[in-house]
Amino acid sequence: MDNCAGWLQAEIDLLKPDLILPVGKLAISQLLPVKKLNDVIGKLHSVNFHDHRTEAIPLPHPSGVSTWHRTEPGRALLESALTILQHYPAWQQICGAS
Repeated sequence: MDNCAGWLQAEIDLLKPDLILPVGKLAISQLLPVKKLNDVIGKLHSVNFHDHRTEAIPLPHPSGVSTWHRTEPGRALLESALTILQHYPAWQQICGAS
């Protein structure tokens, strides 16, 4: 993570994204304090990442080993996160929805 931190910051500085989708606990922890996925997934979060205000919709890692996203409450929280994403203006712009 330390080796890539500068690259990630440069990418955020260049792109200035409206929305970040961190996938997995490791990625989420770069933006938000996280002890349990249940505390952060299924919600829209305002974050300040290297002086860039943006929003984040954390998602669980889709690993075949993990059962978190296939059992409750993970399944319902993932569905909530995807619903938020579906209605997010920046996502709709990417997908060509109006």
